[in-house]
Amino acid sequence: MKQKIYILGLITLLLIFAGVFLKINHLAGASVLISTGIFILLFVFLPLALVNNYRKEGSRESMLLYIITWITAVVVFSSMLFKIMHWPGAGLLLMLVLPFPFVVFLPVYLYVTSKIKNYNIYNTVFILYLLVYLAVFSALLALNVSRLRIDQSMVLAKSYKAITSFAKGDQIVTSENAPAVTDPRIEEAAGQALTSIEHCRDLISKNLPSEEGNLHTKAVSTGLLDSRTLAAKVLLSDDENSPAADLELQLRNFVKALLDATGDESLAKHANSILFLTKENNAAKTWGHLRFESTYLSWALIYLESLEANVYLLKQAVVS
Repeated sequence: MKQKIYILGLITLLLIFAGVFLKINHLAGASVLISTGIFILLFVFLPLALVNNYRKEGSRESMLLYIITWITAVVVFSSMLFKIMHWPGAGLLLMLVLPFPFVVFLPVYLYVTSKIKNYNIYNTVFILYLLVYLAVFSALLALNVSRLRIDQSMVLAKSYKAITSFAKGDQIVTSENAPAVTDPRIEEAAGQALTSIEHCRDLISKNLPSEEGNLHTKAVSTGLLDSRTLAAKVLLSDDENSPAADLELQLRNFVKALLDATGDESLAKHANSILFLTKENNAAKTWGHLRFESTYLSWALIYLESLEANVYLLKQAVVS
């Protein structure tokens, strides 16, 4: 029985390790391997190992410790799985679980072991180090959720701050100095820019493993929102002829059409700022690399959404 448990533990370890390796490299199959490995760990290997150990060395007094050990493992590893898979509520669950080993498991452990004569103090020290490791690891996972949200919020904040600044200014083309209808050059340039944005989203969608749902649903279900390679791989594939390069060209053409149709340089300046076309290149990188290289997939998607909204906004700004 003991040998079988060891073999099962080794298989479980290999499943989780392989899943983590695939997840780090954002390869297909990571979610299945990690979920399967943790399920086997919590509901097959760990119960068998605890029951086997209890039958050999346990006593009625220590039964509570075995039960609490299993519950703690289920709670902690389940919350980690939620975070790794980006399931809803992962951040909150992880923060709630963070003190669980110290508030629940540790008191029970100290209470039970205090009744055991000549109990090895090194076992207690090992347990304390293990709990600290779990706490630090869980905290890092929780902080990663916050970092991702901050990144997303910064993109939205920058975009809408520029829009607000533009809207509050007195340089908006009004019905008194604008053409009665949108200039055909603006319509055409806006249409091409919007088509390029949609093309970029379609390319990202086609490179997601899932086949069902819209782009955002697929990105969430595949657990690739934190991928920092997918957007770059898809949109920066061919340098000068890449989708990102075409997107930049169409956006700049749109801004030029605004300037040509209205003659308002202030409008063009605001448009460049709103569409993130202003120069901020200290590393001699292309616009596409600045926008999409090493960028979270979630950030890239939000950026494309903001571009679409801003193109519509700018087009409407010159309509009477």
